Formats: sequence, C-alpha cells, structure tokens
Amino acid sequence: MRINSSSRLQAVEINHLIRFSFLILMLTALVGCAEGPLWQSGKLSPWARNQWAEEAKIADTLFERKQRMTASVESVLNAPIEQRQKVAEEISEIVHRDPILLLRLHGVRMLPQLNCPASQSTLEDASRDHNTDIRIAAVKAWESMPSDAAVSQLQEMIGSDTNVDVRLAATRALSSFSGRKAVQALSLALNDPDPALQLRAAESLTKNTGESFGRDIRAWQDYVKQFAPSIGEGTFQENSNAKELVAESQSNDGNQYR
Repeated sequence: MRINSSSRLQAVEINHLIRFSFLILMLTALVGCAEGPLWQSGKLSPWARNQWAEEAKIADTLFERKQRMTASVESVLNAPIEQRQKVAEEISEIVHRDPILLLRLHGVRMLPQLNCPASQSTLEDASRDHNTDIRIAAVKAWESMPSDAAVSQLQEMIGSDTNVDVRLAATRALSSFSGRKAVQALSLALNDPDPALQLRAAESLTKNTGESFGRDIRAWQDYVKQFAPSIGEGTFQENSNAKELVAESQSNDGNQYR
C-alpha cells in the first residue's frame, strides 16, 4: 500500500516533533527544573544541586524570620507601650528596607496588633508605598483598627491612590466601620466617575448604615448628602471638608493609644 505525499509529510513532521519534544525535556531535566516527571534528573547537574540548596536556604530563612517577627509581636501584646513601640520600630525597619517583599507584607500585617505611634506611622508610610501589594496590605491593616485615624487613611487612599485595586480595597474596607466619618469617606467613592468604585461604595454603605438602596447610586448620593453635603465634588486633595476631617483626626491621634 502506497502512502500519499501528504500523509508521508505529516508522518515526518510528527516524528521530528516527537524528537524535538524529547530533546527539550532532557535539556530541562539537566538544567535542574524542579517540576515535572523528570525533576529528579536534575541531580545529574551540579549547578542544579547548588541552586536547590540556595533556594531551600532562602525558604528556611524566610520562614524563620516570619516566625521570629510573629513571636516578637505576640510577646508584647499585653506589655506597656514602650515595649510595643520598640518591636514596632524593628518591624518598621523591615517594612521600609527589607528586599524580600513577603517579609515586608508580613510586617505590615503584624503592625495593627501593636497599637502604638511607631506602628501607625509605619502604616501611614505603607499606605503610600510604591508597591501596590504593600498598599493593599496596609488597607487590610487599617480595616482591623477601629479608629478615626484608620477611616481618614482609607479616605485618603480612595481619593489619592492611582491604582484602582487599592481604591476598591479601601472602599470595601470601610464597610467594617460605622458612623458619620465612614459615610463621609465613602462619599468620595460614591461620587467617583468609576462605576466599579460607585457600586463598591454602595455595598459598603449598605453594611455600615443598614439602609437598602441596593445599586441605586443616585439614591445613595442623595442619602449621604445629609452627612457630607459637599464631599464628592472633587478629589481628596481638592475637598476642604475632607481635609478638615483629616486634621480633626490627627489632633486626636495622641489620645488613642492605650
């Protein structure tokens, strides 16, 4: 039986493809890929063995450092503010300067438990960090701190952050707060031209006010006027009422630590 030229060509192409795929798999194994069915073949390569050793060392170091950080915080939870301040300053150094992002994120998550001036100032810096993940971690940290300062920081991030994910996270976080200042902060998102931010603000307002206007943005905008008549007409920096709220919060910062 004769095989036509088209079928023969396909057979040749398939044969070459199989050979090429096998070659790629062997090369991958030799350079030390730690995934897939041939990963153990990497032991043939001294470079691969050294690479794995270095990666294991980094992983162990990261785990140990996170454990030490957590233990340091837990050891001073009920301690006087001076001791909490010292631990917060140590974590602040990590958040500001450590080259490992995962350690910086862990530090930001630990800070709210310390409740001292150093922890708050570090979170304020984290809220303006160049890294988006750090800023989102700061949002979650503020959410766990029931204070006017937290509301003001989240309000500032809604009005001034350039990343929409950070602004959405801050808007969602405000659902955990109640009271006039939280509504005023959400007014910024509610009056923003971004529909996603408006809907997130409506969801947060539903939770912290108990009202049920659903996704009716116009109804929510009318509702919040009784709390903040002029908020929402500009950005956070342009709105004088928003600035007055921040100033009022900052004047009370010295009384919030226990």
